[in-house]
Amino acid sequence: MTSNFKDNQAADAFVWRTALFAIISAAFPLIWLWWVLINHLRVEWTLNEQYGYGTAVPFLCILLLWRRIQNQEPRTQKSEVRSQKPEVIFYLLIALCAVLYFPTRLLQEPNPDWRLVSWALALEVLGITLLYFRLSDFGLPIGRAVFPLLFVLVAVPWPTFVEYPLTQSLMRLDVDATTGVMGWLGIPSIAHGNVIEVAKGMVGIDEACSGIRSLQATLMIALFLGEWWRLNPARRWGLILIGFGLSQFFNFVRLMMLVGVAAHAGIAEMNRWHDPTGVGLLLGCFSGLWLAGHFLSPKNRHLVVEPKVFFWRQVDYQRCNVALGLALGVWLLVAEAAVQGWYRWHEARLPAPVTWRVDWPTNVHLQEVLIAPKTRQILRCDEAQYFAWQASEHDYQVVFMRWNAGTVAVRLAREHTPATCLPTAGQEIVAQSDLVTISVKGLALPFRFFEVKGNHQRGFLAYCLWEDRAPKRDLSAYILGRMQRFIPVWAGERNLGQRCLEISISGVNDFAEFQTALEKLLDKIIKPEAGRMAF
Repeated sequence: MTSNFKDNQAADAFVWRTALFAIISAAFPLIWLWWVLINHLRVEWTLNEQYGYGTAVPFLCILLLWRRIQNQEPRTQKSEVRSQKPEVIFYLLIALCAVLYFPTRLLQEPNPDWRLVSWALALEVLGITLLYFRLSDFGLPIGRAVFPLLFVLVAVPWPTFVEYPLTQSLMRLDVDATTGVMGWLGIPSIAHGNVIEVAKGMVGIDEACSGIRSLQATLMIALFLGEWWRLNPARRWGLILIGFGLSQFFNFVRLMMLVGVAAHAGIAEMNRWHDPTGVGLLLGCFSGLWLAGHFLSPKNRHLVVEPKVFFWRQVDYQRCNVALGLALGVWLLVAEAAVQGWYRWHEARLPAPVTWRVDWPTNVHLQEVLIAPKTRQILRCDEAQYFAWQASEHDYQVVFMRWNAGTVAVRLAREHTPATCLPTAGQEIVAQSDLVTISVKGLALPFRFFEVKGNHQRGFLAYCLWEDRAPKRDLSAYILGRMQRFIPVWAGERNLGQRCLEISISGVNDFAEFQTALEKLLDKIIKPEAGRMAF
């Protein structure tokens, strides 16, 4: 009797260990992949207010998946019979996704801000997850897991070629509509690009005021509510269209309020109302969507199907694809080791950092220009200084920014150059020069000159982008074409410290005169840092 009891205990322990090994081998690769994806997207979610809602999306995905699990029918004898169709195609597809994961990780390291990398990584992780569900037995039909898993795509930053034209179009539409209504109400206002001029200052129309943020947030809410209430496809599309209309309506009302407050009480008072009205906009959109979804939902929406069998009791541990889990886990470890080895080997061979800073003049009256906290948050720089002063016949404005090596925000400076930021601020670029290298105290600083026009005035501006450990000094990093994204991958460069210098000088007539004044100024304010080799 005792012998039989011990034998049963040993058999139960063996079954438990086998089940635990099957679960770990199946779960490890999926947990790792989703951690990589969410950790990658987390930077955009936390530092870009436009995608701040993304932090909640993984939890909503889990909630939708759990709701699907809770409302599924228990497994029947018929459903236990696996298809006899060949599954080679599914193994080939999961192998393809796994192989593509490696070059995506290589591209991700030096290009954490590239939207194409975010989408490639998300699609690969989703593809591997869904195919893994298809080739293993997790007690959940693959069809029931598709929407909850694909829901994470609403938090992936939109591709630039889609988001930028849409944002700019919404901005121009809002500016034109607002100035038109303000004129009808008797409040003078003039549009300058994406800036509205009123009697007491300039009101900038940024991404938040364009309505793109509320549009993306309402899209996420509409998709979630459509799945939560189990709406049919036509009603889900209707809910999305209602969300679009609500977001644009509330955004226009908000913009009218802000411009009206700026015209009567000033820009400082408008800034106090900026965030509260943004919260009110989202609450209004959410309330409207909730009411619309409640109206469109079926009459039996309050009926909940009680699960007849717990989810984990439907998992057949003996049919978990242990071999596939082990192979995928080994491949992910090898791929990650290869990526880290590639970049660390190249970074060890890079030249020593060449750094410098701005030594602000002491014989003039410096006026510090405050950089808005939101701008600092977008640029994610470790140091930012902005000073203006007057000397002899010129007025100077100098902006110096620095990013530490190893931060994911290093390459964000490439997206916030004068060519991008000036039109947004209502400035028009009339002309720009080719690359100009200016030698200052042993440093070869690469500059590009811009002639700009704004508020009926012309001015000249110089921009320099510097990478501390770059093998060569030029403005190749200034142009963010697709091919330029591959250059740091081949060179194994990802952790280069970076700094930029932007100088505006008034009282000059052309690029030649501007360069002469610029060279004199640089010789006074540029200071190579001690202990650094200059070349």
